[in-house]
Amino acid sequence: MFFHRKNQKDSAKELEEQLSLTKKILQKTEEKFSLLEDILQKTEKEAAEQARQMETINLNIAGLQASIQKHDMAIEDLLDEWAEKRSAKEMAQKQLSDYSQREKRLLELFEAYQEQFWNLKHFADSKDAAWAEQIALMEKNLEHFRQLCGICIIGECGTEINYDLHEAIKAVSTTDPSKDKTVAAIYSCGYIYKGTVKKKAQVSAYRLETEEI
Repeated sequence: MFFHRKNQKDSAKELEEQLSLTKKILQKTEEKFSLLEDILQKTEKEAAEQARQMETINLNIAGLQASIQKHDMAIEDLLDEWAEKRSAKEMAQKQLSDYSQREKRLLELFEAYQEQFWNLKHFADSKDAAWAEQIALMEKNLEHFRQLCGICIIGECGTEINYDLHEAIKAVSTTDPSKDKTVAAIYSCGYIYKGTVKKKAQVSAYRLETEEI
């Protein structure tokens, strides 16, 4: 009987110990569950914050894409405008080049005509006075049209030598001080076109003789 009671007490004590151990395990388990719940809540909050950030990033990306699209369209417009201006510039340059070529040919034609007219005038001066008067009248009438074209003839005797206008190819001695460094004769006339000397007149110039002592 004594041993039976003792065994009952031992069993009860053992059960109490197991119950106490089980309570401790349950308590630790509850603590772990509580910690897991805290972690889960924190994770959920972080996930929600990341979702909000991702939404903001997506909105920013959409705005950037729209800005890039507008920028690309603006660049395309600028490229089209630049191409149009380039085409217009090339056309203007070609027209200017064509005009310059035509102007050059017209001036070459004028030079050839003026040279022939000048030679004819000097031939008439020495051969036929009536014909020389007729040529002088023609030249006077042509002067109006030359001025309209911006052309001025360099071909007057007695004027002071100007090396911007004259090319002195011969010196003529003179004892008259008033003739010193003036045009004695013109061999080939020159001309000025729109304020620019295109051809200098070839002339002879008087040079004053000095008396040797």
